[in-house]
Amino acid sequence: MDLRQALLLTVLFMVSAAPISISAQEYVMVDIDAGTLRGQIRTTYTNKTMYSFEGIPYAESPVDNLRFQPPVTKGEWSGVRDALQPGSACPQLVNGAASGSEDCLYLNVHSPSLTSSNGTLKAVIVWIHGGCFLRGRSDTWTPHFFVDNDVVFVSINYRLGLLGFLSTSDDVVPGNMGLKDQTEALRWVQRNIEVFGGDPERVTLLGHSAGAASAHYHILSPLSNGLYRSAISMSGSVLCPWAFSKNATDRALRFAQYLGYTAKNSSDLVNFLKTVDANILVKDVHKALSDEDALSLTTCVWTPSVEPEHESAFLVEDPHLMVQEGRYNFVPYVTGSTDLEQLSQTQPGGQLSTEEQVSKLNQSFDETIACDLRLPTREEQLGAAQSIKQFYYNDSDITLQKNYITALLSSHLFFVEGVDGAIRSMAQYSSEPLYYYQFAYNGPTTQFPGGPGAAHDDTVAILFTTKTPDADPDGIMIRDQMIEMFANFAKYDNPTPEDASNLTETWWTYSASSPFYLKITSPLSTATNMDEPYMSFWHDLLS
Repeated sequence: MDLRQALLLTVLFMVSAAPISISAQEYVMVDIDAGTLRGQIRTTYTNKTMYSFEGIPYAESPVDNLRFQPPVTKGEWSGVRDALQPGSACPQLVNGAASGSEDCLYLNVHSPSLTSSNGTLKAVIVWIHGGCFLRGRSDTWTPHFFVDNDVVFVSINYRLGLLGFLSTSDDVVPGNMGLKDQTEALRWVQRNIEVFGGDPERVTLLGHSAGAASAHYHILSPLSNGLYRSAISMSGSVLCPWAFSKNATDRALRFAQYLGYTAKNSSDLVNFLKTVDANILVKDVHKALSDEDALSLTTCVWTPSVEPEHESAFLVEDPHLMVQEGRYNFVPYVTGSTDLEQLSQTQPGGQLSTEEQVSKLNQSFDETIACDLRLPTREEQLGAAQSIKQFYYNDSDITLQKNYITALLSSHLFFVEGVDGAIRSMAQYSSEPLYYYQFAYNGPTTQFPGGPGAAHDDTVAILFTTKTPDADPDGIMIRDQMIEMFANFAKYDNPTPEDASNLTETWWTYSASSPFYLKITSPLSTATNMDEPYMSFWHDLLS
């Protein structure tokens, strides 16, 4: 059958997954539950076939009466809907200017095949982008190399900032709409991914930073139970100080006052916020912070929070307590962090890069650090901050000459302790396979070449890099190894099976008695007891 015949059959009978060619570009159509989609047939960087469907709506546009409401499953459409380019990003601030659209609940699917081979569907990876719950989009990266590793790759948008995480702490707006968007996208995957060659029973969540914390939240939430099989969290967990808010409603009231409105009650607040242009809601978000919260060295302002109990709640308990007591879904899990997550803070232009900035930190250290410690009283927080200064600086003054120690302390506080605490909890309660890593590669294409460690964004930048081997041969090798390991984990719950082609180390499982981790650098290596004695200090301090 030639292409003209295929096109004719598609028009007459709407045959699923029928390829057509228009102006030298090959297109393909599939039928999902809401209607027919037209996507593109592309080639990856290594000239393998990739079927791409971009800008697929998984929920109705959350505008007008749907603003601040749970996502509504996308209704059916008639005819053929183009899925040829990504949908708009959700409203956010980009380079100081408002960007994006509230009509943003879209996802993308990239697949190596639209048909199963010998009846076998392919493992699926669902990418949840980071960005402090304030920024980011689904299409920052094109997953050529994941598709090359024979997995179906789905990337999703979700509501951000106040639009995604407003909470009135009651049934007016219970909160966590951004996480509920993610859940709705996972439901879409369960209903439709077989059409794209994917296996709904082998769905792995993959997230970085706020996306990593999101993946961990799905492990905690009963709302997401059964919508995925395993998860990979890169540089984030629900225990990280920036990933959870205990005073979300106070921040909303404070922000409304900044906009010139004093709300009388929850309904009054929400009715006012519904009248505000989305471009205004993404600006000056730090005006929502109290004086104490504003001291934090890293805060995301609008973040997940506890909801009152109701039928569609995503989170109704303090996540810290749930982790501590092991009350969550037990699934295969990969997690880790970089060896110097907060390196950017001490580099030129960072918030701790000048004598004046460091002097201010030295003078207000206890108050600055205390606000991010998950301890019950202010007195305990301030006392713990004193212990931290003693441990890291031997109670001496903080200076620019100690900027490595400062970056290390900030990295441990905001990222590593939370990631480490999550996997320690799983090792205590779960019998599922666990894998732990530390990304420690610093090369010519990382954020601070020649610096003392790997910064927060280096992991994801390497993972999706399209640089040629000439630019960074070691970095390209690490990219290929990481993608192969993550793809293997999605397929087999094991990142280094015996037939792994590109891997030089076996990534052993993590347990309380054998706390192995993989050091991702050039070359790969294995070790135990990551970041000791620092982690023991932190866990003892915060227990």
